[in-house]
Amino acid sequence: MSFSPLSPLNLVVGISGGLDSTVLLHLMHRLQQRLPQLFSLSAIHVHHGLQPAADAFKAQTEQLTHALGVPLEVIHLAIPDHDLATLGVEAAARRHRYQAFADRLAPGAVLVLAHHRDDLIETALLQWIRGAGLEGLSAMTRLSTAEFGGRQIIRWRPLLDHGRQALMDYARAEGLSWVEDPTNTDTSLARNRIRYEVMPILRSLREGADSAMSRSITHLQTARELLELVTDQALEESRLPGGLLNVEILFMQDEALAARIVRGWLKHHGAPTPPTRRLAEFLRQMRTSREPYAQMDLTEPGSGEVWQVIRERGHLRIAR
Repeated sequence: MSFSPLSPLNLVVGISGGLDSTVLLHLMHRLQQRLPQLFSLSAIHVHHGLQPAADAFKAQTEQLTHALGVPLEVIHLAIPDHDLATLGVEAAARRHRYQAFADRLAPGAVLVLAHHRDDLIETALLQWIRGAGLEGLSAMTRLSTAEFGGRQIIRWRPLLDHGRQALMDYARAEGLSWVEDPTNTDTSLARNRIRYEVMPILRSLREGADSAMSRSITHLQTARELLELVTDQALEESRLPGGLLNVEILFMQDEALAARIVRGWLKHHGAPTPPTRRLAEFLRQMRTSREPYAQMDLTEPGSGEVWQVIRERGHLRIAR
């Protein structure tokens, strides 16, 4: 991000009323008071109504923003039961929350999020045990863009170098108050088991484990950025007019890069990406088969949308 006194940044803090986002807003407000020419500051709170503490989070958020003089927008969401059932409560809430952010943020605004080093490590470990690839293991970056419902948002996470204990120390030193999320102690949730059971063991095995794991994730992010540059270049060379993909050029690449090209192509068109094994088998069949026609189903269960990749006459196209 670049700063200009002629066009200050529009920073919008996503605030829940919990410890992390309370500290983030307090820090950003302090910085804004010292350097008002650099950015404007406001906050946004999403009220899901999914737990009894939802009203307490909203009240805490309103109290804090009023005390700091920071403009606040509160969004009330009613998440469809279908999404809760098919995605799970946490994933459904996340999806609808980000969509709400995308719908409300002004063009060029930066959404500032309170994820910290503990979140970074926990997320990487969760992705690891799910068998995620490079993208999953390095997904939480300091600065990123994402598209939701056809609208792109910019996300900034300035606290990724700091652990939760540092945030707790700051909050106590500043006399801040916040609401504890009652689900944070529920060890039936995988993230909480990692936090309370796995991480203490890892820390006992090596002093400075948190910092070391964070550095490893940074290395993965660097490797991912380089690989994405290579993929983008190869994808551009494989494109045909009308959103098609040239099969001949695609198969000039090795299997790993060909798979990445197809995934990048699908993502560009807003299509679901298939599991690794299904995509690898589809590409293998296209390489070895003499048949000019092939197809791969991308439809996600319960989505209500039909997506397919179709090979015909030397190219791939996306069908809905």
